[in-house]
This record gives sequence, structure tokens and C-alpha cells, in this order.
Amino acid sequence: MKSLPLYITLLFFAIVTCLTSCVREDDEPALAKISVSRLYISFSEFQLDESRPPYNNIDIIDRADTLTFEPALSYNSGIKGGAGISFSPIAKFIFQSSANGAGSVNDTSIQIMSVNAETGAPAYKGLISNGLLTNVKGLAYHYNKGSENLYVSNIGIGSNPSHIYLFQKPGNFRGKAKRSQEIALGTLTPWTMAFKSTEDNADLLMSVTGEKRGIAIFRDILRKNLPADSVLTATQFPPKAVLTIANQGEVRGFSYSARQDLLAVACYTAGTANVGRILLFENASSLLSATGDRAIEPTRIITGSATGLVRPLDVAIDNRDGAKYLYVADGDTKIVSRFLITDKDNIAPNKIKQYTLTPVALSLDARGPGEDF
Repeated sequence: MKSLPLYITLLFFAIVTCLTSCVREDDEPALAKISVSRLYISFSEFQLDESRPPYNNIDIIDRADTLTFEPALSYNSGIKGGAGISFSPIAKFIFQSSANGAGSVNDTSIQIMSVNAETGAPAYKGLISNGLLTNVKGLAYHYNKGSENLYVSNIGIGSNPSHIYLFQKPGNFRGKAKRSQEIALGTLTPWTMAFKSTEDNADLLMSVTGEKRGIAIFRDILRKNLPADSVLTATQFPPKAVLTIANQGEVRGFSYSARQDLLAVACYTAGTANVGRILLFENASSLLSATGDRAIEPTRIITGSATGLVRPLDVAIDNRDGAKYLYVADGDTKIVSRFLITDKDNIAPNKIKQYTLTPVALSLDARGPGEDF
């Protein structure tokens, strides 16, 4: 019987050790308990009449890969007209930039929202406000070894060139924010951005339009943020390659899936009647390893009257193993469409959602069980 207290003591320490070993570090991402498929949609309109209810500028289609293709939640982020939107499963934040309003409305900010792990519902977290953010299109977050970086692509006004701006530790801002770095883009006009991977020095991909149209690849950008408050000209830090896309019209948003090895680019030919296209590039990893400018040709194209694509502005690929779908936001028809990843030519969408507001950007949170939140 004398061994009973010792046995209880050992059992107690075993339980405590087990429990404490299961606690995650604060900066370690939680894991998805079930498969997640949430599509975040950003709308450009802003209610100018203060006597009327504000517009909800974010919709969340939860279980976007199921038969029910309807919003589960709508949310007003408080920003004056939504533009770019990006969910980061590592930061656990949604970033949404302003469309910068209309007329006397001026909103040079990026809203930061936390996300409910169970429902995907946004909630106010912080705000990045800076007068440089006049026309933000791309938002790309990267975390590695305690370093948190939010890169922002902004279309220039007049003689002021377009830039990439860096904000470090973005979740800490609650208003006026000083950028850590700026990179001039010269003749490149940016649209959306995304890191190729989560590796510690992943390439930054950016869709570009204007003089060059296609995908720009920036290498070593994460190693360029060492000098605080640094300014780099377009000649000091040019992209290592621009994959140019000819004869497909205006280039807008893109999505890259490493698992599917697929690159999708939204574009349209402007005219009396716009003609929309989703360009699909298979074996995309080989294209994105380029070290010099080159022209690329799509493997497949989704286009034609049956597709309903008129002026597609963004596209999102489901990156999970065995995923079936990609999603498209069309600014003219105000429709968000779901297509099969294998689709091509003049084919009808698998599902559509018609809106009264204008969807301009997408961000897809798609994770399998046990993958990082």
C-alpha cells in the first residue's frame, strides 16, 4: 500500500506531461479537423448614402465544393468598397483592400479580420492605413521563422509608378501604418499576387497588365526586406522573369496550385461586347521556374457563350488532393461561377451564384483534414 501514493504521483505527472505536450505554440498554426472549402468574395460597391444600411462587401460560400453553392455568411468589413482579398491560413487573417471609393470618398486602407475556425466568420482585427495605398489590387502574406510580411501591389496614378509595398507584422496595426519597404514596378501594372509556396524564400508571383501582360516572377524578395524603410527602383530589383501572354486581352487575377500543377489566369478582350476567358496552363511548375522573359501558351481555354464569362476579374483553384473545381468572379455579369478543373472550350459552369453587387476578387480557403489552419 505504501506504493499507492507514488503510483498516484507518477500518474499525475504523466497526465500533466501529456496535456502540456499537446498544447501548440502561439505561432504554430492549428490543424483543420475536417475538410474545409470556404470561398471569400470581395465586392467593389460602397453605400454612399449614410441614411441607408451599408453594403456587405464580403460573402463567404462555405462548403463551396458541395451541391449547395450559396453564401453562408455576409459581412461588412467597414472598408469603402472592397478590392483585393486574401485569406492566410497561417496568419488566420483575411486581408481586404479598399476600392478607394468614388468621388469625394477616399479610403487608403487595408482591413484585417480574424477568422472563426469553425464557421469562417470574419471579425475586426486591425487596420493598415497609409496614403500610398491609392489603388491596391494584390495582397500576399508570407510567414517564416517568426517573420511576418504582407506584400501589397498598388497601381500608380499619373506619373507615379506602380509599387509593391511591404508591411511587416501586419496584424499589429490599428490605423496609420508605416511601410517597411517599397519596390517600384516601372512599366509593369500589377494585379493580384501570391507566393508560390510557404518556403522561406518562395517566389512572389504577380499578374501584370499594360505594356507587358502575363505573370511576373520575383525571386529573393523575402531577402530584400532586411534594410528598414528601403526603397528599390525598378532597375534595382526587376522581376527575374515575365511570362508574357499574347492575344488574350487584358490580364487580371490568377491562381496557382502546386498540387494540381496548374496555373489559371483570368483575362478578357475589351470591345463593344467583352469576351472573357480563363486560361489554363498545365505543368505550370516548369513555366514558373523560368529565369528570363518568355511567351507562354495556355494548354486549355474556357471561353464562349455557354461559359457566361464576359469580364472575369479573378480565379481561384482548389489546391487540395483530389480537388475538382475552380472558381471565377465576373465583373460584368456579377456572377461567381464554379467550373471543373478539367473543363475547356465553350462549356457551362458547374454552378453559378448571381449577385446584385460586383464581385471583383476571390480567396479560397481549401484544406483537407489535418492540414494547417
